[in-house]
Amino acid sequence: MSTSCEIKFDENPYGVYFPGQALSGTVELRLGEAVKVKGVALQIKGIADVRWTESTGTGKNRRTIHYHGRQDYMNSTTYLAGSRDGNNIDLLPGIHTYRFSCVLPTNLVTSLEAEHGHVRYTVKVILERSWKVDHSYKVAFTVLRHVNLNEENFDVRLPTKMAKQKTFCCGPCSSAPMLITAETPISGYVPGQTIAVHIEVDNQSNKNLDEISTKLMRVVSFVSQTPYTRVKNLSTIVAQVRCAGVQRRNKGSYVQHLLVPPLPPTSKTCQVLTVNYMVEVEGKISGPAINPKIHLPIMVGTIPLTTNAVPNFDSVQNITTPIVVQPMASAPDAYSPVLPADLPPPSYEQAVHGSGVNIQEEGEVNEIGWREFTPRYTVYRFSESAATSAVTAPPEGSESETAKTPMQKY
Repeated sequence: MSTSCEIKFDENPYGVYFPGQALSGTVELRLGEAVKVKGVALQIKGIADVRWTESTGTGKNRRTIHYHGRQDYMNSTTYLAGSRDGNNIDLLPGIHTYRFSCVLPTNLVTSLEAEHGHVRYTVKVILERSWKVDHSYKVAFTVLRHVNLNEENFDVRLPTKMAKQKTFCCGPCSSAPMLITAETPISGYVPGQTIAVHIEVDNQSNKNLDEISTKLMRVVSFVSQTPYTRVKNLSTIVAQVRCAGVQRRNKGSYVQHLLVPPLPPTSKTCQVLTVNYMVEVEGKISGPAINPKIHLPIMVGTIPLTTNAVPNFDSVQNITTPIVVQPMASAPDAYSPVLPADLPPPSYEQAVHGSGVNIQEEGEVNEIGWREFTPRYTVYRFSESAATSAVTAPPEGSESETAKTPMQKY
């Protein structure tokens, strides 16, 4: 049987939606020959699913534990033709076009694809056939939940500052201390803004500080439900810059800039998968020594505190009055906020490190086909010159793990 299918979203070619918006589109089913079916079903699902394995013990006592967690957000099935319990119908050769529409629940969280789990929303067309294997076609779409930084804890407006002091050797042989201080003017940003990190180094030790690296880290936490609760953290470098260090018995002062790339906003409401961010400042010490590290918590949102491309310490006083974002009055677009006139309109760009993922679930075939998927996130282009001067390319293969017990219409 020669069969193909295409799912198109209305006026939304990238398929990016906010919770509460209407998801609508068309299904084009192309048949090379007549097909007898019980019905043509349309399934719309949204799930958060995490899974990973860990091994314990050695030799004969070695065992592998499979961890799994899941939270369902939506699962609806409607029939575009026929029904599950009705008589068989004949679909003639040619193109069959069907329309669909549904309002997305308001409790949906932002789409995410990560190594040990995902938050994924899909549309699936199923040809249900009597006494034969069903045939299906599947695509995914992005849900983007707004995080308005103006409505978050007031702390996101304040500078965040931390220090790390380190001495080398111990006892009578210990050196004078090396003190590293790092500070950001605010702790809430959106993709397209640049984080200015002020770093002070007072190196009175006998060790050279060869280099200082400043990184924006995404930390995804996966939470299992079976066989019991366990948390696995995956840290990924999403932006990084480096600068020269400070020689022994010297001082230095730097401002490093990290451009926030397309990223999902901070998310803490899902039961099995959360997303957080931090700036890590690491001093690279010459010789055998543990590098000092400073971690500054950062919140990533979708509506900024300020329209400045690079918020700095002089501009903090200018954002005490929040940006006012008035929601639209009519549903379902009430979940698509009207942005202030001085805020550049956002674009919706593929996630940093984004590459097409296989959206099929375990054991799923989708004989007609499926489309690779990469989620898209809000990005503001505040200033091309500011963005160009602060571009930082994330390195490849930059992940580490630890474990412990939608858009307005185009």
